[in-house]
This record gives sequence, structure tokens and C-alpha cells, in this order.
Amino acid sequence: MSVQAHPRFLRRRSRIREHGARRHVRRALWLLLLISAIWAMAWAAQSPWFSVTNIEVVGVGNARVSEVLAENNVYEGRPLVLIRTGSVEADLVADPWVKTASVERRFPDRVEIQIAERWEVAVVSTAQGWRTISDDGHIMSSVPELPPGLAQVGAGVAWASPEEEAVSEAMLGVVEFLAALPDEILGRTIISADGGVLAADIDGHRVRLGTPTLMAAKAAALAAVLDDERLAGDAIIDLVAPSRPAVSNPPPPAVGGTP
Repeated sequence: MSVQAHPRFLRRRSRIREHGARRHVRRALWLLLLISAIWAMAWAAQSPWFSVTNIEVVGVGNARVSEVLAENNVYEGRPLVLIRTGSVEADLVADPWVKTASVERRFPDRVEIQIAERWEVAVVSTAQGWRTISDDGHIMSSVPELPPGLAQVGAGVAWASPEEEAVSEAMLGVVEFLAALPDEILGRTIISADGGVLAADIDGHRVRLGTPTLMAAKAAALAAVLDDERLAGDAIIDLVAPSRPAVSNPPPPAVGGTP
């Protein structure tokens, strides 16, 4: 014996089935739309529209930028989204010539690289021979002889740890002073120290620098004093207080053993 369902119940069940079918169709359409959008973005990101056409490098002189870019697959035609800026920056900073590096992707097609390089300001004598030192105290390279245009750091300026290529506080003060000097003065400068007190010899002038503090200000004061045409050729310049530089003549030589 069969029982026939009421027509109203059959109509309700039919509507539920239709609603479920429409819901599944909508889900399928949304999924298809999402997949299509992801595919379109992936295609566009790797298309010529978003590939590198310009690599702009600013601030490079001695750093091996070309090698780093080649090692990290940064080249014209490469999709911009595949370039890992953090990896490129880390490899650039590993170069001893590079202080800081910034790598930016500029959509749609440009890579911008900003580099701040170290530069050599002096040569120092170590157990391994002459070494150049940078403006921020890094040991750079070995040289067989004194190169022109660099200051010479002589006796008394101690290393903190030559074996570890670290520099002392006095040496850091020296390179701060030298980095602030004009180029035409830098190459004529010889730095020495006695008991932690720094001094310089420049074209016959004895320059008292004192302790390694306010060294950039002392460099500016020295440049101003040397620019004064009234300065005697053998004058002693005292820059212990850079805001009040003092100039004096050397004492007269002793006569007959009496000072």
C-alpha cells in the first residue's frame, strides 16, 4: 500500500532542490571567477607589462653591484615580482665597500638601488704592512706603498685588536677627523698620538687635536685656520677647543744650550 504525498509537500521539496542547485551553481561560478582572477594576475605579473625594463643604481663606485645583481637574477626582462629585494640588499651590504644599500621595486617596470659607499681616508701601518682605512673605521685593503691623496696615521694611534681588524676609539676619532677634511688637506696630513692625545702635522704646522672628541668640528676649524693668508708657515695650531682655535709661533731654538 503506497501513500501519495501531499502536493504542497512535493512543491516545497522541489523548491528546496532548486535552491540547492542554484547555490551550487553560484559557488562554482565564484570559484571559477576567483581562479580566473588569480590566473590573470599571475599572467600579468610575469608578462612584459610588469617585467624589468630599467635598473637604476645610485651611489656606486667600487662596489661589485653587477655581480650581486647577476647572482640574484636581477636583469632586464625578469618579472618584477620575482625579484627578492631583501636578498639583494643583504648581498650588497656584505661587500666591504658598501655601508648601506636599499633596493626597491617600482611598478610597473623599474628597480631602484641606492648605495652609500665607504671611501678610503688614510693608510696605517700594521703587522701585515700598510693597510687603508675607511671613513667609518673599516680596514679596506693592503697597499705596497703610501698612495697619494690619503692621510698617514703614524706613531701612537693604537689598534684595539689588529688581528680581528677592529679599531680603537682613538682611531675612530682619527677617521672622523680625516673624513671631514677637504681633499686638498687630507693627503698632506700625518696623524700621531702621545698618551691618548692626538696631533697632526700639515705642511710644517703642528696641530694639537687633544682627545678624540668633536673631531668633525676640529676638522672644520682647521680648514678655516689654514685658509687664513696671515698664518705663518711654522705656526702651531691648537684645536683642543674647536670653537676657540688658537695659533701661536713655535718657541725659538735654544742658544748655547740655554732654552
